[in-house]
Amino acid sequence: MDSQRIKLRRQIDDSYPVIIDQTVFQRIAQDLKTSPLGRKYAVITDSRVVDLYGSKLSAALCERGIDACSLYFKEGERSKNPEVWLKLTQGLLDMGFNRNDCIIALGGGVAGDLAGFVAATYMRGIPWVQVPTSLLAMADASIGGKVGIDLHSGKNLAGAFWQPKAVYIGLECLKTLPKPHRLNGMAEIVKSGLVRDPELFHLLERSGRDMLMGKTDALLRAMTRALKVKAAVVERDEREISGERKILNYGHTIGHGLEAVSGYRLLHGFAVALGMRAAARIAQEMGFLSEHDRLRQNELLDALGFPAVLPRTMSPKIPTGSGWDKFFSLVLKDKKARAGMVEMVLLSGIGKVKKSCGQWTVPVGEHMLRLGIEEILE
Repeated sequence: MDSQRIKLRRQIDDSYPVIIDQTVFQRIAQDLKTSPLGRKYAVITDSRVVDLYGSKLSAALCERGIDACSLYFKEGERSKNPEVWLKLTQGLLDMGFNRNDCIIALGGGVAGDLAGFVAATYMRGIPWVQVPTSLLAMADASIGGKVGIDLHSGKNLAGAFWQPKAVYIGLECLKTLPKPHRLNGMAEIVKSGLVRDPELFHLLERSGRDMLMGKTDALLRAMTRALKVKAAVVERDEREISGERKILNYGHTIGHGLEAVSGYRLLHGFAVALGMRAAARIAQEMGFLSEHDRLRQNELLDALGFPAVLPRTMSPKIPTGSGWDKFFSLVLKDKKARAGMVEMVLLSGIGKVKKSCGQWTVPVGEHMLRLGIEEILE
């Protein structure tokens, strides 16, 4: 019986710039005119952002003579599904897009995940550009190339690593961001401080409230530090091969489950904040995290205005019976679950992640998971 080995070695430079600018839409048009990424461009955004910023971006592109069109979907996490992905893909086909064209993702984390997944899968992959308009997307979701959609069984279960060609962060978008969405993004900034940057965490303790009140200079400092944390981790472990990139999932394992059982009414950042509270309780119970550091984390979340518990109206049956079984099933279906144990990122201190057997995650059983969940239930 004959056999043949196919030798494939990839050496690709997927580096890209992250550009922070006051007048970002003009900058995008200028850069795409000077260094085109495609023959034409599709701006993919949601039904809210299209009214806020879609016309500004389209006008800037038009002024430079750039061929661009728009596709949009209903805002919210519930649109991050196979049906909407298919509709957007068909829209590109109907407009004659091919592999020589480019997608511009305009919006928050949902727009980036969804448009990025369209880019990754359309004709086996076409270029795309990220233009985050929410603090959550600016500080976290727009960096790293993780794209995907949700399935009925859980969040981000269909996805890819597909790096953008550039990320453009417009500070003008922060000025129109409603306070709940500003707070939503702060959760990811807090997370960055907790897993890798104690100075960032201390900055949030000193000035976090000022950031939420709209003091852009303080918010920009914190956002930039959070970006540097994520960029450094992604550069070392782009595809979670060494496992270090898993530390960016702190609070997300339980948070994703909370989002799902709430029917995605719970904003991602609020779910992650609750997930961090639960994870800190688990870490303390397992002897990794001191009570002082757990309380310090929670006191910052309290000071910023994150709820300490999950409202019963969003998941009335989690504590017992079939409600708990459903939630635990969702968590076990998360990509971070292994062999009936939930692989969780846990802290050993502010800015320090606990390593177990050389891994960046710790196996957590159902009993400990229950203790963590009890921390955030009314």
